[in-house]
Amino acid sequence: MTLAGQRSVTLIRHAKSSWSNPQLIDFERPLNNRGRKDAPRVGRYLANAGIDFDRVLCSEAARARETLRGLRTMVELDDHNIEYHEDLYLSSSATIRMIIAERAAGKSDIAVIAHNPGLENLARELSGCTIERMPTSCVVRLSFDTDDSSWDQVLQRTGKVELYLLLRELD
Repeated sequence: MTLAGQRSVTLIRHAKSSWSNPQLIDFERPLNNRGRKDAPRVGRYLANAGIDFDRVLCSEAARARETLRGLRTMVELDDHNIEYHEDLYLSSSATIRMIIAERAAGKSDIAVIAHNPGLENLARELSGCTIERMPTSCVVRLSFDTDDSSWDQVLQRTGKVELYLLLRELD
C-alpha cells in the first residue's frame, strides 16, 4: 500500500529459468521446476505484506511472463494494470527508467519484472546504497516521499529501501 505523497517501485527479478533445451533462444527459456515453485512463494509474501501494485511492467521474455503468472496465483492484479514490454528484456537501467516514466503516469505503486544486470543496476542507482546482488526471485522495493507529478522526476531522486527480499529468507 502506498500513502498519499508517496511513490513506490518494486523491482522483481524473474524466477529461476531452465537451460534444459539448448534449441531455445534465451528469450524463450521457461522457468525450471524450482522457478515455478518460487514465484508463488514470492507472491504470497507480497500479498501478506499488503503490497498492491497499480501498474506492472513485465518483460516479454518467457521466464518473466511465467514469473508474473506465478505471482498472480497469490497477488491480485487486474489485467488492465499489466503491460508487457519487449524493451525490458535484458535492458539497461536507463531503459527501465524510461519505460517506467512513460508508462506509469497517474500510478503510484509500480512493479517491474525483468532481468539483470539492468534491474540490479537500477536498484543500486535508486537506493543510493549497495544492493549487493539480485539473484533470481529477488525483490527490491523502494519508496519515494514526493509530490512530484512525473515519474521522470521521481526517478531522479534517491528512494528508501523498504524491502530487499532474497528467496532464502522465505525458507
